[in-house]
Amino acid sequence: TCEVLQAVSEDEKIYYVTSPSMAGHKPSDFVLLVSQRQPCKPSEPYVVAVKSVTLMSVPPSSEYCRGEIHCAGFQIYSDSSSSCTVCYFNQVTAGVMPYLAANLTGSSKSIEDTALECVRFLE
Repeated sequence: TCEVLQAVSEDEKIYYVTSPSMAGHKPSDFVLLVSQRQPCKPSEPYVVAVKSVTLMSVPPSSEYCRGEIHCAGFQIYSDSSSSCTVCYFNQVTAGVMPYLAANLTGSSKSIEDTALECVRFLE
């Protein structure tokens, strides 16, 4: 689920996002600040940045595991009038790196699946 909690400005909103449980764990929830920036020049990307924030009005709940996104986002470059290139960025901690190094192919497939879900959401 995804709901807007607060419109901070025309380009920034705070969302409450929940996701289903995975592999027997509790479902996750997030409170996210999403900022979007239009390109100033045609050669510059459209930018969407995502970061977890804390809101006193949405405290952690015992039914969810509160997730946290330190820094993530997209840069969307216009290639032509009918296509674009999307770059996805996600800051990870050192503890995640061994899993990425051990199974880069599997991780790439997971990242590809996540990107496809993001595209579907944006459409």
